[in-house]
Amino acid sequence: MALLSSLCAARRNGNIKNLFCMHIEHGLRPAEESQGDAEHVRFFCEANKIECIVKNIAPGKIASFAKRKGIGIEAAARSFRHRALSKEAKILQKHGGEVFILLAHTKDDLLETALMRVLRGVGPAGLAAMPKRRGKLLRPILNMSRADVIEYLESKHIAWREDSTNCDTQFLRNRIRRQLIPLLNESFPSWKKGVAEMAQTQSLAAEFIKKEAEERINWDKKIFTTNHTNKHERRGKGFFIYTDEAIFFKQPQIIREESIFQAINLFSLSSSAFFASSASWRESLLSNKSIKRKVVRHFCEGKTNAADLGSVRVKREGGKIVLERRRREFFESGISRLIIEPRLDNL
Repeated sequence: MALLSSLCAARRNGNIKNLFCMHIEHGLRPAEESQGDAEHVRFFCEANKIECIVKNIAPGKIASFAKRKGIGIEAAARSFRHRALSKEAKILQKHGGEVFILLAHTKDDLLETALMRVLRGVGPAGLAAMPKRRGKLLRPILNMSRADVIEYLESKHIAWREDSTNCDTQFLRNRIRRQLIPLLNESFPSWKKGVAEMAQTQSLAAEFIKKEAEERINWDKKIFTTNHTNKHERRGKGFFIYTDEAIFFKQPQIIREESIFQAINLFSLSSSAFFASSASWRESLLSNKSIKRKVVRHFCEGKTNAADLGSVRVKREGGKIVLERRRREFFESGISRLIIEPRLDNL
């Protein structure tokens, strides 16, 4: 509400040409509360002549998605939310002009996220500071604290609503916010500065490692088709990406790990285009946040010859490191089949 109100002021001053609001109703809370939030936003937008779209997600859909992917409810909800925002931005982009998605993350969100990632043992990229801008995503109030936001709302007499799940300590973020942070404030008053500086340092380290991995390890793509004569088998097509195993294992451990994550990104982007007609396959692709680094680390240390990373498998084969989609694919009809693919050394 603070972000939306300040954008209204910017529009009145001529600093913004067009302003649109999209509210995502996740279908996770009791309808009375979540629909009340949607109505609150819709009423504010009507009063201020802002075009508002409310997207309702069917109850149970996000929870089902989270269970299938082995991720938390909040991560699943974020995936649905960002997908909806990106889709709407593309629609608006067709009308001309540059379109940005503005998110209302604050300094508190940045610090909470940093603590969550420290506790989860993520790598440098995960510990890097939350960026103020990433592509079309902008975070205009990232330098403001949550207290600053509430002070602004109160000074402008703008009503807001609180999400009841913010009190639910089954979520890691809420336990950090309500239990860990008060302890840090009491016993380590300078912790915020230390965490912020760590995030800035890790941003520099992550950027360096990213560039080094790109320069040292090159991933190639191979497209194939399979034509099966057996009437019980289906025609198939696909691709995999690969790199030289010897070059891969000559690199420092952190470079190997970063390169695997880069390969997953490359594979996911290519898959989205290659299997564009398969909604079930597109949804099965996971972000790097959903992949456990320890699994990647064991593979990069040479402790395992293959590892399943979400819907992708990485393996050592024929002197190559290969990334391919998992051998067993489940279709929307509920029927599964084994994907028969040629070996790399036969191509």
